[in-house]
Amino acid sequence: MTGQPDELDHLLDRAERGVLLPEEAARLRELVGHLVAAQCTDQLAVCNAHHLPPVAGCPYPRCRAARATGRAATA
Repeated sequence: MTGQPDELDHLLDRAERGVLLPEEAARLRELVGHLVAAQCTDQLAVCNAHHLPPVAGCPYPRCRAARATGRAATA
């Protein structure tokens, strides 16, 4: 993510106080978008790599073993 952690903290603080300027709001949306994209990419990597080969009885709902037995999460 580009931008400093302090920048995100500053923008969140201003947003919580209700004093965010329009350009700050746009920057906050951009930073949050980067965080969400990174989280989705990380979650997909975990999901795709989990249990190679599959492990029977795994409680992780998105693992390949769960998909093979129909227990996969729908979300």
